Amino acid sequence: MMTHIGLLASIALNVILLGFVVFSARKNRLKKQRQKKPAFKTPANLRTISCPSCAQHIKFTLPIDGNKARCRKCYAQFKLDIDEHRNVYITEIKLPEDEQSIKSLADCYLILGLNADAIPMDIKAAYKKKISEYHPDRVGVLGIKIQQIAEEETRQINAAYAMLQEHGMV
Repeated sequence: MMTHIGLLASIALNVILLGFVVFSARKNRLKKQRQKKPAFKTPANLRTISCPSCAQHIKFTLPIDGNKARCRKCYAQFKLDIDEHRNVYITEIKLPEDEQSIKSLADCYLILGLNADAIPMDIKAAYKKKISEYHPDRVGVLGIKIQQIAEEETRQINAAYAMLQEHGMV
């Protein structure tokens, strides 16, 4: 009977030791996994600002060549100033001046080739027709000059359609 008790005690001790070994191995593995993950840090010279006119995020690195920047989405130009603590401030904004810019809803209807009493279904159809005619990918084989004209027309068409959407016409 004594041998059975000793055998049971030995098995219990082995199970406890095995549990301790498994626990410490798991603890070490988790510790190594935590150490492998580098903390994501942005470089100290990388900055992000929002365009004042269209809220597009603009990323740049310091130092800046010159102090002027331009938004790639709305082409607004602004002046950036940096203080002694490397904070960036937008001090001046100049929206792109375009003699062909759309100034009224009548211009939008004119660009899409519609009357002012057009219904939303007609506006959508005219937009799709115009955009398919002037899309730069479609006329790319005709030459660079024609493709540039098509890009400008596409910008005008998209701007007209966006203005009509903003005013609830579509």
